[in-house]
Amino acid sequence: FTKLLVALQTRAKPYLPQICGILKWRLNHKSATVRLQAAELIGNIIPILKVCDEEELLRHFGVILYEYLGEEYPDVLGSTLNALCEVVRALGVADMSPPIKDLFQRLLPILKNRHEKVQENCINLVGIVAREGAEIVSAREWIRVCFELLDSLKAPKKRIRRAAV
Repeated sequence: FTKLLVALQTRAKPYLPQICGILKWRLNHKSATVRLQAAELIGNIIPILKVCDEEELLRHFGVILYEYLGEEYPDVLGSTLNALCEVVRALGVADMSPPIKDLFQRLLPILKNRHEKVQENCINLVGIVAREGAEIVSAREWIRVCFELLDSLKAPKKRIRRAAV
């Protein structure tokens, strides 16, 4: 489905509101696998939304994904974090909705999660914020993040250790 949207590029614009509505509905589904698929598909179509100048939908997805950071299943949470990374990349740190400061406070407890996918995507999101908008977050929050990243360097998976650097 993503390949179809990538091939259509700007010609997909008339269909995007309906596709996004279905994805929002699927994010609210009771089955974890359906929510996982929806989060992964959202992450894949974010660049298409950017090409089609659908910034309002991008901001809306940013708010929705922010609300789903309390997901109980780690695979779904990892995909949600990945989709949120894509939203931050597409919108930029300054235009992000909700503000990066609020998002960052929600990320700190998630950094303690020891699931591989969650750790990697959370560290990637923190890295994007560090590169593009480090001044937005207070120094105290950065110190907390640094201590969590030090713990991540002890992870058994090389991908997580590489992301933490």
